[in-house]
Amino acid sequence: MRTSGTGIEIGPPSTRGRQHAFTLVEILVVTAIVGVVLAVAAVNLFPSDAEVAAREAGYVALSLERARDGAWFGGRPTAVSFGEAAMRQWRLGADRTWEPDAANDHALGEARVASVLVDGEPLAASQRIVFLADGFGVPFQVTLDVRGLKRIVEGDAAGSISVMSR
Repeated sequence: MRTSGTGIEIGPPSTRGRQHAFTLVEILVVTAIVGVVLAVAAVNLFPSDAEVAAREAGYVALSLERARDGAWFGGRPTAVSFGEAAMRQWRLGADRTWEPDAANDHALGEARVASVLVDGEPLAASQRIVFLADGFGVPFQVTLDVRGLKRIVEGDAAGSISVMSR
């Protein structure tokens, strides 16, 4: 090591006899930061039952709106049916028969369909909710059960679709 004209040592510092380690304060600060990050992440990783129910009902409402918009903007009727764990979309073909539209099918996730009413009457399992190209239809109501919470997706005759909790 050499010394400059001002008496300051030039070169690497001496490491003889010195050990480098983290102080207790540094370790506590890092631990606190990690704890805050985990607390924020846990809220998003483990949503509550109400949040899951709202999300699943929102997905069903969006899928119904997609079917409605497909009829309005496509100029042909579309329909939706509910199976065991999925919502299936249908298009009316040129030969006037219903053809499955697998690209727009939606898995229900944790939601289970408790009931489907069209114009106040229960919809049979083999029947579909139909959206017409003119934008007018009949009111419908899809009741979902998500983790024991009820959510209702309603559509009115003018085509408006909304989600309500029960």
